[in-house]
Amino acid sequence: MAGFGQTANAQKELQKEEATAQLVGTAGAPTPVKTGIGGDMFADMRAEEAKMGEDKMTHMFVGIAGFDGTGKSGIVKHAFDNACEKDPTLELHALDFDMGVAMLNSAVNKNSNIKSWKPWQMGVNDRTAYDYPGTHDRVMKIMRYILHQVESGEANVWGVLVSGLDSWLEICTNNMRIIDLGLAKDGIESADIRGAGEAKRVERQSDWAIRNTRFHQLTALSRSLVRAGVRVFWETHLRATNFSYGKESDKTTLAPEWEKKTNNYLPTIIWMEQEEHYDDENELVKTEYKAVFKKCKTNPELQDQTRTVFVTRPNGEPEWFGLPELYDGSL
Repeated sequence: MAGFGQTANAQKELQKEEATAQLVGTAGAPTPVKTGIGGDMFADMRAEEAKMGEDKMTHMFVGIAGFDGTGKSGIVKHAFDNACEKDPTLELHALDFDMGVAMLNSAVNKNSNIKSWKPWQMGVNDRTAYDYPGTHDRVMKIMRYILHQVESGEANVWGVLVSGLDSWLEICTNNMRIIDLGLAKDGIESADIRGAGEAKRVERQSDWAIRNTRFHQLTALSRSLVRAGVRVFWETHLRATNFSYGKESDKTTLAPEWEKKTNNYLPTIIWMEQEEHYDDENELVKTEYKAVFKKCKTNPELQDQTRTVFVTRPNGEPEWFGLPELYDGSL
């Protein structure tokens, strides 16, 4: 992301040269300003507008947050499996940061149309396992490749699932410290945010805009996929924004582990929650896993609604219901 300033200066010089060329021809005579194809300066805009009716926008750009094992990947896989019953050519691509999608797919009704991409670029030295700059570039390349397949018609992509979005936030933070600000030499040194070792702390609040810009490159590519008719799901964990102990533990505030502006960019946000039920003798009867629509701009009737997706019992078979709203057209 370096070199923005040099690029901007070069563009300004090029614009000056083009403006001069338009005003003065090779013989010194004024050159008429170009007005586009066939004399219509808005010909490209008209061509673009004519194609707008062909857009296959699904309006499904969904954030799913919850603790581990609450069914985040499960509800997406269930929706995809349901869609495959009608069209077996469909594909679900997963940027599988935590391998959750691959493990789930291998354990439950393995679907060969689920493509689990490994986003991580491995390091080349003994100190760190991952190459963070290389991983950022690899994630961008995978997303562009999927978008290319959709736009070219090479694949019938039903959806893209980013599993472990909190890892993407970590990658962007480390790259800001390593590449953009030069505060650390690798991921291990970047983790020392105290400034106690050789690594330095981020000095200005404005510097975090670099991390945020890196993070939302994924947002831009995800929006392009949605516009092309692909369902995009971002899956992350919940984190505590404050810590309370003892009798005050119920006052702990939770939030999804993604860049905070993400709440404004996702039209639908679902939290996965877990509720345990006990009998009169304080014995566990069942555990109920629920999906709560924390935000739903595309269907106000779903706002704050709760759906039971999974029930387990100590002495009984589990019951899986899934989340029909992900495939019945409700969103």
